[in-house]
Amino acid sequence: MKHLALGDINISRVVEFEGPFVQPHHLLPESKPEVIESHKHWLAPHFLDANGMFIMSIHTYVIRTKHHTILVDTCVGNDKDRSLFPSWSKMQGPYLQTLEQVAGVKPEQVDYVLCTHLHVDHVGWNTRLVNGKWVPTFPNAKYLFARKEWEFWKQESEKDAGTGDGSIVDSVVPIVAAGKAVLVEGDHAIDDQVFLEPTPGHTPGHVCVHVKGGGKEVIMTGDMMHHPVQTAEPQWSSGFCADPKASAATRRAFLERNADTGRMILAAHFATPTVGTIVPAGNAFRLKV
Repeated sequence: MKHLALGDINISRVVEFEGPFVQPHHLLPESKPEVIESHKHWLAPHFLDANGMFIMSIHTYVIRTKHHTILVDTCVGNDKDRSLFPSWSKMQGPYLQTLEQVAGVKPEQVDYVLCTHLHVDHVGWNTRLVNGKWVPTFPNAKYLFARKEWEFWKQESEKDAGTGDGSIVDSVVPIVAAGKAVLVEGDHAIDDQVFLEPTPGHTPGHVCVHVKGGGKEVIMTGDMMHHPVQTAEPQWSSGFCADPKASAATRRAFLERNADTGRMILAAHFATPTVGTIVPAGNAFRLKV
């Protein structure tokens, strides 16, 4: 998916990285090889490669309504010191050029930046390095952070500046300092077509983003699900979840609530084909693409 139309709303996907990324047990510690194998017939070749690696993506969704241009999650970013995944450190990628080429959007045209949560790979392009200083990448945008999410990471960062692999200090705090941050509740509505849903567990203030238009609905699920296999095995939480049990419970309830509704799922790390719906499958579910 590069573009998706919902009536008068256009959604574009701007990719920073896509490809084989990680072995299943490194992302989902409770996963079992034989269970992954049992799902191979629907995971391969789009979400699982021949070597058993999860194929994943890091991308931004650009929502263009009749009112606003909204970016959802801003990937890893350039020039930043990162240790979690060494390949993310001091990146020099063409994200801003891709944003303009794919979505037709320049930084100054963005009205809102919305982070589903404040992990390192969702906040990176919030800022860019200019003359040795981290400044807002999108100068005219309001940056929407869930209040509960910001309060949690603010406390963690004050205890340890390296929290979030340094991303709170270089990609979130400068936004607050510049007066660009707007703290919102987990059910905040941006306008009559875009609103949030609290989905805690992966992080305390994690939110999903609902977009409605043309009789259709899309849900951008952030990291409530990292990989499509979690629709079939919702009890598997990632090793990056702050509260794995809460994450699993939130995920299961979400899948039950949205199965067979026709609502389209756009996750933060699902590879191409990105768009799918949730359908029942045995005692769990499956992503139908």
